[in-house]
Amino acid sequence: MGGAAHSLAARAATQRGSVMIEALVSIVVTSMALLASAALAINAAKANQTGRYRAQAVLLVSDIAERISANPAAAAAGDFALAAGSGQPDQNALNAAPNCGTGACTPTQYAQSQMVAWRAQMAAVLPQATSQITFTAAAGATPASYAVTVNWVERSVGHGGSARTNAGNVSSSENFSHTATVVLSPQ
Repeated sequence: MGGAAHSLAARAATQRGSVMIEALVSIVVTSMALLASAALAINAAKANQTGRYRAQAVLLVSDIAERISANPAAAAAGDFALAAGSGQPDQNALNAAPNCGTGACTPTQYAQSQMVAWRAQMAAVLPQATSQITFTAAAGATPASYAVTVNWVERSVGHGGSARTNAGNVSSSENFSHTATVVLSPQ
């Protein structure tokens, strides 16, 4: 009988050890599932952010197209052209912009005022936003047009080729751009 009791004790110890192994395997599998779920949530948030910025860029281009169309005299003169890399207007540009809300402005002054307001709006809704608006004068049967480009930079944290930050995460930046053409109606 002593041998049977010893055999039962050995079997019970073996079963306790296998239960612990099963518990550890369950913890590891659950942890991996939670990490995958967190990665999926992070990627979904980034895709949502990118979509929001793209929608903002489309709205900005539509907004400037409406501003150009609303001022045909200044548009035909090329007054809405903007140099490449133009971002948020500096204080000098803000001070120099005519205040067309309180007094009469020429079409050119109104265009300048609209461009400063548009650039400030662009800088407020897109990260590291820059733009370029290129004017092409009418030639023969071809009407005048503007090519409007809005650029922005999104910073992401993840696995990339960039250097590690102080927090230990790898960060990288992605450049995005949206371009549209505004064709002026012949006058």
